[in-house]
Amino acid sequence: MVGFPGLRVGGGFWRRRGAMRHRRFSLKTIYLAVLTAAFSLSFFAFVMFDIGSQQRQAEAALLEEARTFAREMDAVWQFMDNSQHTINNTSDGTYEFKGLHCAVVGKSVGRLFSVGSDYAIRYTNFDPRSEQDIPDAFESEALATFYVDSSVTERYGVADYNGEQRFRYMQALEVDESCLECHGSPAGELDITGHAKEGWERGGVGGAISIVIPMDQQQQALRENVIHDTLFFLLLMMVIGGVVYLTTTKFVMKPLGRLHGAFEEMGEGRLETYVDEGNAAKEVGSLIDEFNGMAGELRGMYEHLESQVQVRTGELRQANELLERQRDSLEKLNGELAQETQFKSDMLSMVNHELRTPLTSIITFAQISRDACGPDSDKERRAWDHVEKNSQILLTMINDMLDIARSDAGTVHATCEPMDLGDVVALVRGTMAPLATRYEVSFSASVASDVPLVMGDYEKTARMVENLASNAIKFTPDGGSVDVRVTLAKKPAAVVIAVSDTGIGIADEDQGRIFERFVQVDSTSTRKYAGSGLGLALVREYADLQGFAVSVESRLGQGATFTITIPANLIVDGDE
Repeated sequence: MVGFPGLRVGGGFWRRRGAMRHRRFSLKTIYLAVLTAAFSLSFFAFVMFDIGSQQRQAEAALLEEARTFAREMDAVWQFMDNSQHTINNTSDGTYEFKGLHCAVVGKSVGRLFSVGSDYAIRYTNFDPRSEQDIPDAFESEALATFYVDSSVTERYGVADYNGEQRFRYMQALEVDESCLECHGSPAGELDITGHAKEGWERGGVGGAISIVIPMDQQQQALRENVIHDTLFFLLLMMVIGGVVYLTTTKFVMKPLGRLHGAFEEMGEGRLETYVDEGNAAKEVGSLIDEFNGMAGELRGMYEHLESQVQVRTGELRQANELLERQRDSLEKLNGELAQETQFKSDMLSMVNHELRTPLTSIITFAQISRDACGPDSDKERRAWDHVEKNSQILLTMINDMLDIARSDAGTVHATCEPMDLGDVVALVRGTMAPLATRYEVSFSASVASDVPLVMGDYEKTARMVENLASNAIKFTPDGGSVDVRVTLAKKPAAVVIAVSDTGIGIADEDQGRIFERFVQVDSTSTRKYAGSGLGLALVREYADLQGFAVSVESRLGQGATFTITIPANLIVDGDE
């Protein structure tokens, strides 16, 4: 039975998926972690908020209690102030000061209220008449504020009182008309109680009521309220978390668990697997539907796999048969090519032995016959020169064709040994100078003194320079010049062989193809002799064979310069 790759038990695909799964956290773990983090943050935020809220409520309650005490003391003060006439006058209307003025009564009531409790109510002021009324640090700071800014009438907060933290409240006392009798002007005058007057003015600040309230009950109530609120919040969060967890487990996690199990069964090759949606949520149900649809398609593909494999096997067999026939055809073609190659080799051998030998004899006899001509036989001498020249042309063409054939056959190899380009140029000068003289072209050759030895094939390099020089002479009109020059370039380091002429030049559109085989860009009468179009092709092939570079610069009608560049890696170091 044929199975799908990756769906078989232990398949690489499912192993990779399993490895990826083991490197991840489960949904339940992530869900519990997120719930725990959210619960912890919510709990911390709630506790901080509840403590702050309870403290603000406790402070508001203490403030209201202190204000109530202040209003009651002010009421006592006003009552005593309103009752002074009755207290200090007899029934017959005689004034008799009893010493029971409002300040004495207010302080007495405050002391009586504070006895036996942690509360403290008293009147205080800077430079009071009684040492008991000297202000402490909190009271001094409040009094200073009242005197500086008359719009501030109260000050409160938690502060130290006899070494304990208590709620402190201060309310400014405004100087009214009744206060001036004992504390008004002129300052220093004795009042009815025998004390020096302070020189107060109506509407000013005449001290303050100082109220101290213990915080034990409020603190205890705050702690109890925070504990109750925290427990209720914990219970509420546990109920909400439990409901959310149970809901998610029923509608998400359990359906996903069934889907996970179905994937594992499919990984074991049981394609008949089907997942029941059950109580799955809408999104998870859609995912299960997609899985069931995919499983159905896989089952359908698996059922038709056998027939598909048979069809593909038949097609493969036919392709193999076609390839076999094509292989037989290729073998037949290879045989024919071998025969043609043998024929080509036989023909080249025939050319080499049957044409070069007679041509060499013709050239030799032409030279002998020309030399044997008498002084009065100019016409005969020119005839023998013409025979020798054309024989040389034909021999050059045969040599080029043989070299091209050997190159195609892969039998041409270049040696790599040190060579002196001075010797190469001397050989070319000896070969090309007579030819240039014969065709009335000035020929010069030089090698710079700093040109080093280079690595290459001596014979092929000489053949390259000869081909370029003969090509230059071929396309240079009478009276022109051809120059072969070897120099050492500095940047970049290279040895340059340049063959320049003053001939007809090469058009820009032809410079890209003159190194191709059998290409001749000029067929006019300016050419001094015909050619095969293989000379420059051999120059390019010999250059590539040795690692040289060959290029041309020319303008039509202004001559041409062919350059052979030998790179720095082929220059022999003189220190070695």
